[in-house]
Amino acid sequence: MKWRDWRLAFYLAAAGLLWSVVVGVLLYLLPLGTSVGASSSGAEVETRERVFTLSLSSVWLLIVPVLLCALAAWAAARHHRTPLIIAAVLLAVFALLGLLSIGVAYVPAVLLLIVSVLASSPVRQAPTDGDSGRPQRE
Repeated sequence: MKWRDWRLAFYLAAAGLLWSVVVGVLLYLLPLGTSVGASSSGAEVETRERVFTLSLSSVWLLIVPVLLCALAAWAAARHHRTPLIIAAVLLAVFALLGLLSIGVAYVPAVLLLIVSVLASSPVRQAPTDGDSGRPQRE
């Protein structure tokens, strides 16, 4: 397989999409920690604290990276380089803004999209013998 290929760009963007889906599910499901408290009857109650609740106002932070990676995978599948670049830049900005919290989990997806953009870049091909532009000797 060639290094500069749209198929490779799509595979990399799809891997970024898979990474962001897995990270989003893990961040949503895994508990941040547990706390033990007393109930009104005096019994100890253990509660698990999560980073995200089921409200739309907090879950959008997990949906945005998935949508950006889906846009990148779609753009790579359709051979559109501009939306691929835009999605990679927006995901990088998202990861940079959230670097101290959940943004660090999306850095591998950002790297995959950057390599996907590089793999989709046009390649200049060497001219063939008849198209060299130099006068031929006779």
